[in-house]
Amino acid sequence: MNEEEKNEWLINPGKLFPRDLRIGFLCGNKDFIRATETYLGVLDESQFWEEGRMKKIQTERLRLLTSCIAERSFFWRNFFEKQGFDPVSAELGNFSRLMILKRDFLSDSRNKIHVEPLPEDNPLFSRTSSGTTGIPLKLIYSEREMIIGHIPTYFRHPVFEKRLLAGLFSRKPFVVLGRPGLRYVCEKDFFYGNFDDISLSDLDDRELRQKIYESIIGAAPAILVGFGSLIVRFAEWAHDDGVSLPLLAVRTSSEPVSLAQREMISQYLKAPLINMLSGNGISFLGFECPENPDYFHSFADSNILEVVGESGEALPEEEEGELVVTSLSYLLTPHIRFAHGDIGRLVSENCPCGRTLPLFEFHGRRGYEIVLPSGKKVGMIHLHNALMNWWGSSLKAKQIQVMQDKPDGIRILVVPKKDFHEGDEIEMRMAVIKLFEGEKMIVEVDRVNKIIPGRGHKPRFFIPLSEAKEIGIEKS
Repeated sequence: MNEEEKNEWLINPGKLFPRDLRIGFLCGNKDFIRATETYLGVLDESQFWEEGRMKKIQTERLRLLTSCIAERSFFWRNFFEKQGFDPVSAELGNFSRLMILKRDFLSDSRNKIHVEPLPEDNPLFSRTSSGTTGIPLKLIYSEREMIIGHIPTYFRHPVFEKRLLAGLFSRKPFVVLGRPGLRYVCEKDFFYGNFDDISLSDLDDRELRQKIYESIIGAAPAILVGFGSLIVRFAEWAHDDGVSLPLLAVRTSSEPVSLAQREMISQYLKAPLINMLSGNGISFLGFECPENPDYFHSFADSNILEVVGESGEALPEEEEGELVVTSLSYLLTPHIRFAHGDIGRLVSENCPCGRTLPLFEFHGRRGYEIVLPSGKKVGMIHLHNALMNWWGSSLKAKQIQVMQDKPDGIRILVVPKKDFHEGDEIEMRMAVIKLFEGEKMIVEVDRVNKIIPGRGHKPRFFIPLSEAKEIGIEKS
């Protein structure tokens, strides 16, 4: 493959994959496997290209994406024109003149942000974003663009670089604890065992652990994926049970784990740990460098990562601010200069691993946990899932915010839709009480007219005890 062909794989990978990709028909699909291995080979090599070459790739891909968006969507064409942005001649420098989009803007714009699909975009894949800020968004993709944008990116982590992927893609290697975003694309094809509705206390049940052990053995060599706290508890139990598991790798998802916990997981489960940062709706932003802990390499070929201050101004490298991401992979739900509310900084130094992919630090949302009276902690992601299960089935709330305003209690603020009754409040309480493992926690539910924006100028899904303070709310 010559250099021009390598560039083409990075600028327009969709053009080079089979046209008939479908979720549920990927396992053992030789055409998909062949294209993915070729694409990953170029991605692996491009990690060491000089910075200027990767910026040219970003620029070409930015022009291609925004030109297509403007051509197919009046909303986005008008959005670009009003701000003097020309997709055809776009440069990374003038790209920053576009306003930063926050979730409330995208929510207010509703379906206008979606690009009208063409017949060749079918079948479509849609879901609702996590709503961890209290405002869920409807996300629409072509199944094909979701497959191409997600699966190869997952397997570009250094753990898999020397691995023949044909073997992995011809079977079901994943055993999953919890409900990480991976399930949307990979569950039908590559999940061997899925223990989705479990809590930390459930792992104390030896029969359940035995089922997980058997799944890992059946999927050998398996990739264990799960919420950070579940993986930590599982690793401790596996060590106590004295089991040796055939694991290829372990990936924690959705919750931060400390460096000590990561070392413990790797030691107890005898497998390398994968730490990748994902952005809601845009797959992966980058991976933590195995040779340079706490530093992430961003996937510059498929994302543009910026750090901005409180007024939206671009910050120089080394200064902490809000992470703003543009995805270059997805057309039907564009993510253009999207602020997730996550915190971090760009790093100017060279990485000792030799990769030239940009470095950044993710300072995240650490400490986002419910602290129980005993001192035990319940991760925000478990609280979030419990409420989203209720929210998704009832559709009776516009927004939700949870605040731990006292050591022995939480307060759930709800912006209700019509027909929200006392019975719904009881169901909300019951959805979260089971997370407290028998400890007494007071759960109050308040109906309000709106959720007050917090830091980052947007509503937050959860306010921990360490930050709770009296705020004004408008009762409904």
